[in-house]
Amino acid sequence: MGKRAPAAPVSEAEKLLAEEVFQAKSQTKKNKRKQLAKSKREQQQQEKELKLKAAWVDDDDEEMEVNLEEKPQLRKLRKTEQDTVVDGKELNRRLKTFYQSAHGAVSWADPKNFLGDRQVDSDDSDNEEEAELLRSTGNMMEDSGELLPQGTLDVARMKDANQHAPSNAVIQSVQFHPNGQLMLTAGLDKTLHLYQVDGSNNANIENVFVKDLPMLDAKFTLGGDRAVLTGPRQYFFSYDIEAGKITKIPGLYGRKERNRKKFVVSNNGETIVFLGSEGYMDVVSAKSYESIGTLKMNGSVESAAFCDNDRYLVSTGSDGQVYKWDMRTRRCVFVHDDEGSLGNHALAASGKYYAAGSKSGVVNIYDNAGLTAKPKPRKALMHLTTQVDHLKFNANSEILAMASTDAKDSLKMVHMPSLTVFANWPTAHTPLHYVSAMDFSPNSGYFAVGNARGRVLLYRLTHYKST
Repeated sequence: MGKRAPAAPVSEAEKLLAEEVFQAKSQTKKNKRKQLAKSKREQQQQEKELKLKAAWVDDDDEEMEVNLEEKPQLRKLRKTEQDTVVDGKELNRRLKTFYQSAHGAVSWADPKNFLGDRQVDSDDSDNEEEAELLRSTGNMMEDSGELLPQGTLDVARMKDANQHAPSNAVIQSVQFHPNGQLMLTAGLDKTLHLYQVDGSNNANIENVFVKDLPMLDAKFTLGGDRAVLTGPRQYFFSYDIEAGKITKIPGLYGRKERNRKKFVVSNNGETIVFLGSEGYMDVVSAKSYESIGTLKMNGSVESAAFCDNDRYLVSTGSDGQVYKWDMRTRRCVFVHDDEGSLGNHALAASGKYYAAGSKSGVVNIYDNAGLTAKPKPRKALMHLTTQVDHLKFNANSEILAMASTDAKDSLKMVHMPSLTVFANWPTAHTPLHYVSAMDFSPNSGYFAVGNARGRVLLYRLTHYKST
């Protein structure tokens, strides 16, 4: 072999390509192993993929040199002021790291995560929008374990979670899978949608149409292995995620309900509580779908939530009271008036707090421990002016999202350590529309908002890791 020829000059086209392409090279086998999930099906897929060799290896990578000072976009890839020139391989590594800091390391290379052969290419305007998002957010800071600061919430708008399959009906349910990468949505269009959430493509990987069920609620159970779908029917449906099988579950033994509009699932995914009529709640095994008990409160039940490692359930409703139930004995161990409430419509619980939302728009925050006969709320939040329909804590109880469906763009984010509302987001110009569902990803890196237009807006909370 002779001497290697001097490096060819880098054309402007090559530089532009380097700026735009974030995953230009095939992953190594080691990186593939890190990306693959741990299920049996994925392990089999891993064995197949590890036998494959890269389809193309660019020998010019080592010879190409790129000046990181030439363009503003490339300057963000420098590690120090003296860091000015890198070769092709190093450029690819830095582009990949930069991309993952914004969108998270997802299994985008796994072909089974996509719906058939469907791959949607963004048009020029979408590409410009994504580039602008990356420029505006800069180096997205990953959660370093520091407490969330009050006052300003760092938020970046991402591509809609359901951009490839927007609904023609109100979004009734939005929920992230426990792995943080999969999301379900459901609504009156009778379709369960599953998406692979990465913030940019958000691939639509499954659509399940159920002819007889306008969906009013849908949630993952059993660690994400199944999803339960309910609506204005006595029966409900179970969907096996791995097998792709939908099963109709007839009405439960005992009390007959004309419809099953709402339900809650324990944090371990093993228990379902259906919110019925006249204050009744049916406790059901998520494995067998057999009834294991019934709870009864005064008035109608509107909302409930598990707490204290699933040992207890709190519920509220039209009588304006909050009930706490021991799920081992299925007895009410505590009940108190929600201060100032003439009727509640929403409730959320976390390890530290529970929040009750009234029909007047007031959200009262209570300590979850040390209840007294007449507990006083730690704070009464009066930032919503219409009925509170949705309350949701993030995983570490640093944020409470609260929203009303009755008023347009009616959503607020609460900094829980200080019990103050973030002033910078959402703004009067944030296009939330009428909020109908919402959820945080398991580690709070993403926040999703479903609305009456059939869209699922996706936001990146940059204080937290994306996955």
